[in-house]
Amino acid sequence: MCGIAGIVRRDGKRVESADLRRMGSAISHRGPDDAGFALLNRGTVGLGHVRLSIVDLGGGHQPLYNEDYSISVICNGEIYDYAQLHGELTKQGHRFRTTSDSELIIHLYEQYGVGCLDHLNGEYAFLLWDENQKRLIAGKDRCGIKPLYYHVTPNELLLCSEVKGIFALDRLDRKLSAKYLAGPALGIYQDNASAFENVHSLRPGHYLILEEGQAPREVEYYRPRFDVREEMTFAEATTEVRDRLTAAVSRRLAADVPVNAYLSGGMDSTIVTGLMTQAGAKFTCFNVGFPDSPYDESAKARHIAQHFGQRFETVPCSHERIAENIARTVYCAEMPLNNYNSIAKMLLSGYVRSRGQKVCLTGEGADELFAGYPYFKLEMLWRMQMQGGAAAQHSLALQKKFRVLEKRSEGLLWHRGERWKKATSIFGYPNFFHMRARDANRCVKTFFDIDRLGLSRDDFPDNTLRHSVSAERRAGLDPFNTSRLVTFNQLYNLVIPALGDRVEMANSLECRPPFLDRDLLEFAGTIPPRHFIDLDRLREKNLLREAFRDLLPPVFETEHKHPFMSPTWSSFGGTKAGKELFNDFLSTSAIRKAGIFRPNRIAMAKLALKWLPLRRGFARKIDAFLGTILTTHLLHHQFIENRIACDPRFPMVDRSPERVSGLREAA
Repeated sequence: MCGIAGIVRRDGKRVESADLRRMGSAISHRGPDDAGFALLNRGTVGLGHVRLSIVDLGGGHQPLYNEDYSISVICNGEIYDYAQLHGELTKQGHRFRTTSDSELIIHLYEQYGVGCLDHLNGEYAFLLWDENQKRLIAGKDRCGIKPLYYHVTPNELLLCSEVKGIFALDRLDRKLSAKYLAGPALGIYQDNASAFENVHSLRPGHYLILEEGQAPREVEYYRPRFDVREEMTFAEATTEVRDRLTAAVSRRLAADVPVNAYLSGGMDSTIVTGLMTQAGAKFTCFNVGFPDSPYDESAKARHIAQHFGQRFETVPCSHERIAENIARTVYCAEMPLNNYNSIAKMLLSGYVRSRGQKVCLTGEGADELFAGYPYFKLEMLWRMQMQGGAAAQHSLALQKKFRVLEKRSEGLLWHRGERWKKATSIFGYPNFFHMRARDANRCVKTFFDIDRLGLSRDDFPDNTLRHSVSAERRAGLDPFNTSRLVTFNQLYNLVIPALGDRVEMANSLECRPPFLDRDLLEFAGTIPPRHFIDLDRLREKNLLREAFRDLLPPVFETEHKHPFMSPTWSSFGGTKAGKELFNDFLSTSAIRKAGIFRPNRIAMAKLALKWLPLRRGFARKIDAFLGTILTTHLLHHQFIENRIACDPRFPMVDRSPERVSGLREAA
């Protein structure tokens, strides 16, 4: 894993190497092992790269080139199936300079053009310059596991793995996006969310193309599909899921450094740990715990690691440590946070890196692919209740059990009551995200300074949700698969950046999610919805559970799955450091200065949470919203009120073609 940056001058001027150094220094945490740049096309194109060495440690310095230096690439990520693709391309006459997996992109592009993306399995973002065609291609993996942002003006195109690399250039105006704050920041996600005005996140499964004399444009090469094979039996589904996930884990064990695992104590990371063990790997299971909290599962995780005969280490995450790391986490995540799971994951990745490790496998993506969130079950129960008669009675009985089982996540991942009956107008059936959007609408009207932000009715959360998945994409989909499609946007814009890449790479740690493997992702879209959940037992991810029944430790036979959750913002606010942060960034003067929220309404919410006997679900919503406000103001302070720290003299090796070609000829 690495960090990439690019500048394309559209006005014919030369790229300043100092600008590439500024961008590289701003994201140097992503690549502490090496840094290089190249000036191309008579200096009008610049590519910069900071490297975390995982494969081909001694070689693989980027940018990389083809045989005649007409094609160059910088890549952040991992491309799997290297041996197979290398063999195929070699037979077709391609000559490789390195054993770096990133070099595959060059030769696949030579062979297939932009169709090269169809042949890539991995997590990646790359910039490729084609000198002959005067063309830049910026590609991103199918799930957006690796980030890539861009900013366009008439004079230039700027691209970088993180927004701070773009904002390292002082010539840009900086502003938080009001549309983002009124949508994704409140849990209503699109597939291309960015917290900053005029800075775009390249969509998952897309590439950006810029050709001479034309404006840059995004092109889709992949989208999640649900070509359901209704004839598929449950046994066939479990067998295929097991085979594909086993292969996905095996792919991700390839590295020239040790590969370890994150182990939360949940089923997803347990399966990954079990498959790594089954493949013969010896490694350490790393865990984050919350001492003296009902959310702590470190003891269970330790038991699981012992079950598989693997080493185990846990990082205690106290309120004090949260306070010490919240500002840095917001800076690295580049987004507001509605809980502090991200901060816990930041502490975890920092600990793993301090132990000298660079790579871990994780369980991210399983809840989205295999319907692990509580609202998937609840939506099925609502639809059953709508049938009336015996089905409705059965649904009501199951809903009582559901409320007991899922009480820990009430208010965040499901809501009780009958409001769901009105949440049908967007998708044509009751949907949890519609309920969340209605709550977010009220939040915007009550707490946001709508006039100063310039928000229109089209920017409100319900309209954001309406446009997040087009009617054309929903056409013909089962309601269950429509909810999975909506949930993918949450994966792209919350789970992956806030719990994955940004807080991992902040500490120069590469994490690989096998559940988001290309082959497993494509197969999951063909499985009939009836196979995913055992509704009578209120058992989520039943398909996954049964596929790995013999691998899972006995504790999973009886224990109910809980989402990974952390303590509340209120409990954090009770600490000395927490009080200081809330006082500094939620004071009336701070709120007025930022111009996003209404100070008097925020004060009322703080008092209500502190003094009123609020129902648990409603209290969790207010608590999460206050966390969002706090971290929004932190984000504003770091990115808008202050400049990004960068260095125009940051050491980077000049690897422009005329330099590296001369060195190779001399050698």
